[in-house]
Amino acid sequence: MRITYDDIKHRLQPPLDCSEIKDLRGRYFYNRLITNYEHTDFSGCVLFHCYPSGILNSLEINPAQSEDDLTLKGANLEGAILYKANLEGADLTGANLTGAYLQYTDLTDAKLQGANLEDADLGDATLERANLQEANLERADLRGANLYGANLEGANLEDVNADRYVDFDEAKYNSKTNFKYSSITQGQRDSMIFVEDED
Repeated sequence: MRITYDDIKHRLQPPLDCSEIKDLRGRYFYNRLITNYEHTDFSGCVLFHCYPSGILNSLEINPAQSEDDLTLKGANLEGAILYKANLEGADLTGANLTGAYLQYTDLTDAKLQGANLEDADLGDATLERANLQEANLERADLRGANLYGANLEGANLEDVNADRYVDFDEAKYNSKTNFKYSSITQGQRDSMIFVEDED
């Protein structure tokens, strides 16, 4: 059975930073990393699969065993069906998305450094400002995708399937970005920003 968006959406919630919050009494939180909570009142709170455990006066259900339980970093999402999913800002660093179906998916500001997107279908996906440093997009389908301002430094774009509708405006690349055999046009390359390699 393939992974769907419903299987992972609860792992995409941002951390709950309590540094400016004094009162959270009676609230319900699901699948959250909770930080700076030492001076926050959690009386009567239900914390379902949250991390860390042992928060004073809260009711904890199925507490997460580590921060890794609440992240998609390095997750195996091979062949996942994430059609039209909202993955805006998701941390998918090092995730395996080989052959994933990501058509029309919102990956705005997503962290995809080192992710494997080989053979992934990203048709009409939004990847504005996504960080794709060192990501592998070999043979990925990018037709109609929006990569405005994306970071493609060191990315492998070999044999990528692109069309004239792909927006690469202000996307960053460097000498380590591999465009070999891709259908990205010279005009699209010209709309990108070349970034000098770091020493």
